[in-house]
Amino acid sequence: MINKDINKHIIDALKEDDYKNDLTTTLISKNLNVSASIISKESFYIYGLHWMKAIFKNVDKNLKVELKVRNGEYVKNKKIIARISGKSHSILTAERTVLNYLQTMSGTYDNCIKFRKKIGSKKDIKILHTRKTIPLMRLPLSEACVAAGCPPHRYSLSDGILLKENHLKIINNLEELLIKSKKSNNKIIIEAKSLSFARKVSKLNIDRILLDNFTPKQIKDFVKDNIKQKVEVSGSINLNNIKKYAVNGVNFISIGLLTKNIISKDISLLID
Repeated sequence: MINKDINKHIIDALKEDDYKNDLTTTLISKNLNVSASIISKESFYIYGLHWMKAIFKNVDKNLKVELKVRNGEYVKNKKIIARISGKSHSILTAERTVLNYLQTMSGTYDNCIKFRKKIGSKKDIKILHTRKTIPLMRLPLSEACVAAGCPPHRYSLSDGILLKENHLKIINNLEELLIKSKKSNNKIIIEAKSLSFARKVSKLNIDRILLDNFTPKQIKDFVKDNIKQKVEVSGSINLNNIKKYAVNGVNFISIGLLTKNIISKDISLLID
């Protein structure tokens, strides 16, 4: 069942494409029924099939969509992902929006899996995605990350308190602010830019300390003495260096590129 937020997102995307005024398909007979396949053109972990199906149904409820794979499945190159049948007008009108979502969500999901595999032996470390998303695409991208086992650091500004460098510059009394914040029962995270400040913050009554742009050595120096705080690390972490940051004592690694530097997967729709 597609919830109302997903359905609204899909309708807005279709409206963006002006799907009710497809000038090209108006040149083709409205009564022409066809079948089509959605096919992978590379190997990857797929995600977003329920969005794909909902897009087709929003364009034409009479279209038949037969899924050949499941969300989260590893599909090989030239694999038939789904079979679609119905009015040619409807299939062609939905095509671009379907592929946009499926390619992007699959790319996001697949990347999350790659990062998780890189630190596979570190079961106690959770990889997080961030709010660094393409504007208005947070809903599908975040869903793909969560499905791949990478929950959000914060989904939105209302999802907990994060005191970053700029906040700290204009706060006069940090301990007084924390007492006030605790009354709201929201999680509190403080970002540290230096080892000395991180050690100071580790003595405060907060939920997590965020070590931003620390070197692996600095992280090790901090966690060996930290016995109180949950520790999150972030900053320029990628597939090539993540193992260096996955040190004992780290609880979370937040990675902006999961939802910012998306490599869409190559998928096509072909009419028989």
